[in-house]
Amino acid sequence: MNSDTIILGLCCLFIIAFFIFKSQFFSLCNRLSRIDVRGPKYLQYTDDDIEAEQPTLYLLDPPKERPFIRLLIFSLLLVLVFTAPVLSKVLIHFGNSMYFSGNEKLGSVSYNLALNLNDDLQRAAQQCNTDSANQQYQNAIEDCGNVIKINDDYAFAYFYRGNAYLGLGQYDQAIADFTKSIEIIPNTSASYINRGTIYMQQGKYELAITDLSKSIEINPNEKQAYLNRGLAYFFGKQDDLAILDCNKAVELDKDYWNAYFCLGMALADKGNFDSAIENFSKVIGLSPTSQTAYSNRGSAYAMQGKMDLAISDFNKALEIQPNYVDALIWRGNVLADTQKYAQAIDDYQKALSLSRDNTYVYCVQGVTYAKMGNFELAIMSLEQGIKIDNTSNNDWCKSALESVRQQMTQP
Repeated sequence: MNSDTIILGLCCLFIIAFFIFKSQFFSLCNRLSRIDVRGPKYLQYTDDDIEAEQPTLYLLDPPKERPFIRLLIFSLLLVLVFTAPVLSKVLIHFGNSMYFSGNEKLGSVSYNLALNLNDDLQRAAQQCNTDSANQQYQNAIEDCGNVIKINDDYAFAYFYRGNAYLGLGQYDQAIADFTKSIEIIPNTSASYINRGTIYMQQGKYELAITDLSKSIEINPNEKQAYLNRGLAYFFGKQDDLAILDCNKAVELDKDYWNAYFCLGMALADKGNFDSAIENFSKVIGLSPTSQTAYSNRGSAYAMQGKMDLAISDFNKALEIQPNYVDALIWRGNVLADTQKYAQAIDDYQKALSLSRDNTYVYCVQGVTYAKMGNFELAIMSLEQGIKIDNTSNNDWCKSALESVRQQMTQP
């Protein structure tokens, strides 16, 4: 039996004893409050309309409690005062054990008791929770940090502070906090989801899949874990696995529009544009202001050669978000493919004003200038694209530049 268990047991015994003898304690306090050290005095009436009665002498009745009861109560109070911080820490530790064992109810009760025994911890924890709920990330980092200073076993403070770091894009700090949360309560599904999401955003798809798989192992009905793992599979070029996971997320929640979006992207990547369009349409039905759904459905229409439908969707996406770069680029491409070169250049220029180092836009803009016969502007745009990215990934842009130069030298 470890020391924490012994301390917890003793403190519980003290609490039980307090509740057993609390009536005697309050009775004693009431009596003590009525002692007059100046001695007894008489009660006198001053209202002439009230008939005088025989004066009543108020004396302190002899206590019925035995002396050892008083001593026990006094000792109990002293112990509670001096052991409250220790008991609070032990209760948090016990609560973590209960959460880990799957007994969330007892874990929650233990945490609440710990907060009631430590006012500083309670105030800091409430502020930490409030900041996190209100997405006041900088405040949350400070206030949740205060909780950790008071009790470094308080797992939820690490989780909330990790969320704050995630919201601010400070991924290394967020990973450290989610990792600490998992160390304290190893079956914290939400911490695995959030850490896995960060790994995915960092392009560490295998690490993301490992964390999200662990979350699913802990809670097989967590739709967000399936969605995020599906996205990790998609970005990692494993479309079939992405489709399986996103379908599972839809099974868990038929109105989960993010899962339909995931399905649309994976199906489009496999060239199944009809099914992709169907899923993007479901997204739009559930979330009518999703500019990304309109833009992605537009790109699927464009791949099918349905240019009018594509343009209509890109227009809708830009109506919702006028500075949506992807929609501008795609609409520019469709306009260029339909020989509306000047309009295409307008979209590329707007996209570059929003994303100045976009290699792809410089290159497609150069190709469009070449189609217009403006070789000088074509070469300038293509050279700028190659300057930004001179790797093998941009070989197509280099080939386009060579082609334009050859066209200039031809009579």
